[in-house]
Amino acid sequence: MIATHTFNPSVDITYMIDPIRIDTVNRVHKKIKNPGGKGINVTKVLHQLGATYCAYGYLGGPNGQWLAQTLQERGVTTAFTPIENETRQSLAINDEVTQTEILEAGPYIKEQEHQQYFQTLKAKLDEATVLTISGSSPQFEGRTQFEHMAHILTEYQHSYHIVDTNAEELKALLDADLSIQCIKPNREEFERLVDQTDLSVAEQLRLLQTHPYFKARDVFLTLGSEGAIVKWGQEVYRATVPHRDVINPVGSGDATVAGIAYGVEQQLEPQSLIQLALACGTSNALQQATGQIDVTQVNRIKSEIEVERYK
Repeated sequence: MIATHTFNPSVDITYMIDPIRIDTVNRVHKKIKNPGGKGINVTKVLHQLGATYCAYGYLGGPNGQWLAQTLQERGVTTAFTPIENETRQSLAINDEVTQTEILEAGPYIKEQEHQQYFQTLKAKLDEATVLTISGSSPQFEGRTQFEHMAHILTEYQHSYHIVDTNAEELKALLDADLSIQCIKPNREEFERLVDQTDLSVAEQLRLLQTHPYFKARDVFLTLGSEGAIVKWGQEVYRATVPHRDVINPVGSGDATVAGIAYGVEQQLEPQSLIQLALACGTSNALQQATGQIDVTQVNRIKSEIEVERYK
């Protein structure tokens, strides 16, 4: 089973408009409302892939009720913890040329709610072979965001851990040398992790093989339309993806994480896992809704992704 954790879910709203004009009225020609948050997007893609999974997270208020009900109607397996405060909203404004995102911070989690969360996850703790932690953390009563994340990682002692959070939180976790088997930074996040900018491919390769953060971990460095550089075990691979006209890139990284998690759970060979993960990310970018893939499309894109092992 894959256990997905979303500490800060959101109701994602996308406004599709004509080219945006600043300081005047803009008319929305289409509104898309979806259950969101990075881990929720991971979960939705796993559901579409037919994986065995369970989604954990904190949900509260009318937004939380809507999110839980919508996922239930879609048949998504969840074990959410109810909270007093309101689940956040995230707004994306897309004019088919640019996309601007406005993200709320999220609710305050009380200590009793935190304790209930851990009681809930323990029910299926022994079933989890893969753990994903995705996205930002809200504020917690009586503990830091780092302490909450570390507690989760410690509970899952026999799982493969994939963490996809912002560079600041991830850096703290890596500095503490917590049990993290895989990370999925994009180019900007990778450079923030290593405190360097404008890295060439050769420099990225060197850092993947020598930097303390990466030496003992699998690293899936995503490069957008340029594909990815992936360190898997002791091998490093370069993957290129076919060109597609992107519709909505939001959630593509999360879809990639879902592909990685499913590939690990299915014990795929590295090249096949890389192809699946990138095909999921690419397919998500071709949909208007976040955390959405077309499985037929994924299978077609997989065959077009080239994966070469660096010697």
